[in-house]
Amino acid sequence: MTEEELDAMVEAEEKRLGVGSKEFIQRHNEIMELIDRARGKGAAADGKADYECSGRYGSAGSV
Repeated sequence: MTEEELDAMVEAEEKRLGVGSKEFIQRHNEIMELIDRARGKGAAADGKADYECSGRYGSAGSV
């Protein structure tokens, strides 16, 4: 598989998943909050209620 083919495959998958969309960011924040709770922190414990997505996921920021 060439690098171009891999890039195209990743781009298609990101589009399918809606990466960077409001819904994607919201679900990401929900998952991260669940992780914090499972670790015993809770979102309020460290002052982070929202998580900022950056890099490949876009920089839409917190919801």
